[in-house]
Amino acid sequence: MEQNSSSAGTHFSALPGVLRGERVDLYTLRSRAVFREASRHVLLFHLLLADTLQMILMQTLFLLSSVRLLLVIPLCALLVVMTATAHDFSPLMLVLMSLERLVAVRMPLRHAAIATPRNSVWACFAAWAFTVSTVLVRLGLMLPPSNMPALSAQMSQTCNSLVLYPTSQSRLFDEALVYTLFVLAFLSIAGSYAAVMSAARSLSTDQSSMCALFQASVRRARATLLLHLFQLSLMVASTFHNVLQAALYYALPRVVFIRVQITIYIFLIILPKCLSVLVYGLRDPAIRTALILNLRCRRKRVT
Repeated sequence: MEQNSSSAGTHFSALPGVLRGERVDLYTLRSRAVFREASRHVLLFHLLLADTLQMILMQTLFLLSSVRLLLVIPLCALLVVMTATAHDFSPLMLVLMSLERLVAVRMPLRHAAIATPRNSVWACFAAWAFTVSTVLVRLGLMLPPSNMPALSAQMSQTCNSLVLYPTSQSRLFDEALVYTLFVLAFLSIAGSYAAVMSAARSLSTDQSSMCALFQASVRRARATLLLHLFQLSLMVASTFHNVLQAALYYALPRVVFIRVQITIYIFLIILPKCLSVLVYGLRDPAIRTALILNLRCRRKRVT
């Protein structure tokens, strides 16, 4: 029990800093009209919102597991489904953000007409609706009608997605659904990167001043898309978190397992959530200035 408490304390010691950064970013993106009216900032707000919700829900599940609290099946399924919704929404947002950068590079004259705040909000709503629909399918696999009489029973194990599926076939279908989503997201981002690279090659011989400005925009878009691919790869790795954790639990001594568990959690769960703040919060001059100002104001209030 002491080791579980120590592990939980280590996990939660990293949480406040991450959530504070996400919260300040969310406030920054809604505090000024210039951010609310820019398409990429609208998309970023929804990505950070999903990341924040996922972090809170995953920490809740970890805390319940650390104290060995057993839930009834419907409550566990609700927590797992909410976590899956936020997790599956993030790659869709990376796709939308990559497409926005592609439109800015390939169709700069039409970018303002296509990537409007209204269109961005509707695209986010469509992504949320698609994610919820796929998660409802997974919920049907977790709680089939044949198991309805046993739903009020308490679980025999701590709550996680691995123990909710009644059959191995339903678990395999769930994994196939998730991996298909990530493959399609990877192909979309990789295709956007290839199109941006094609635009960069076509402009490499033009030395005009206007072309030089456009080349700088292309370089920024190319760097952003590479970061999106890296961030997506970390999201894919995070899907193996529970499976890897279950395998190591039986292969390692308890003390070693707790230390490895903390390391895996930091690199597969916390690190991907920090990247959204780093990619846009620090690279975008407008967000960086407002973010630093908000952080200073909050620090003065605390002191």
